[in-house]
Amino acid sequence: MATNRREYELLKEARDRLLRKYAPGTTEKRVRWSGGGTQALEIGDGPALLFVHGGLGQASDWAPIMARLSREFHVYAVDRPGHGLADSFDYRGVDILSHAVVFLKGILDELGLRRVPVVGNSMGGRWAIELALREPDRVSHVILTGLPAGAARELPREFYEVPKLLRLIQRPVIGPFVRNMMAKPSSREHARKGIAGMVSHAERISDEILDAGTFNFIRNRRSMLSLVEQGTDKVGMVPEFVMTDKWRIVKVPTTFLWGEKDVFGSPQLGREAASKMPKGKFVLIPEAGHLPWLDEPEKVAEEIAKAIHIM
Repeated sequence: MATNRREYELLKEARDRLLRKYAPGTTEKRVRWSGGGTQALEIGDGPALLFVHGGLGQASDWAPIMARLSREFHVYAVDRPGHGLADSFDYRGVDILSHAVVFLKGILDELGLRRVPVVGNSMGGRWAIELALREPDRVSHVILTGLPAGAARELPREFYEVPKLLRLIQRPVIGPFVRNMMAKPSSREHARKGIAGMVSHAERISDEILDAGTFNFIRNRRSMLSLVEQGTDKVGMVPEFVMTDKWRIVKVPTTFLWGEKDVFGSPQLGREAASKMPKGKFVLIPEAGHLPWLDEPEKVAEEIAKAIHIM
């Protein structure tokens, strides 16, 4: 229990440093949903805008664009279950897409939000799509930053290194040693190499982003591994996640902000998906990867605001 508390505190301290750097004035509050508790970040005034982070990420991942968007919107970013400072969550045996809708509806209700635009990345993008499919009256616009989970069945080979590391740091003898090494400032270059597959310009990623990511990974290793094992198989995403022709039935206006160098799938995938949708739009983000706002924060923030204004 003491170890768990220490891991929580280390992550909280790292997130606080990250928010002070990129989004000073951000407030945090604990919110409840039917499956437990989580953490919500808030900044700004104006119309509500909800951010849903990707797999193995956390709410503070959005910090580099939160301040810019807070000039026009009341920005909310929430930790998905088992990520960030949320309660731990065991995804084994869970219908993840149904769970996603229950969670997001619960958060909207708790925050007093009737209908909002939702920005999602990767797994968070897939959750946003599922909410739009099942509860279209709660979502005014979906904005997908980076390839959403399920846009393709296959996953890049590098992805399968992640569960290997998650299993390693849980081993009773070597695990504590590896976690301790990961948490040292000297390990930031290893963290930078790890994020290099997700962005085009890893050299631009700040220490604050790297540290928050590392401590998130350490604290939530068990929840994250259960999510990976439940949501993927030897080929890639489990079949029920894959959109294929489901794009045609998404009625909510949807904008793809697709990194030109997204390792999870080429821009052509996004163009084809948008072309199938009644209200789909595709925007290419040049020189950006799977987390395009970390490569091109001003461009991505501008396109998010533009998408909402013209919806």
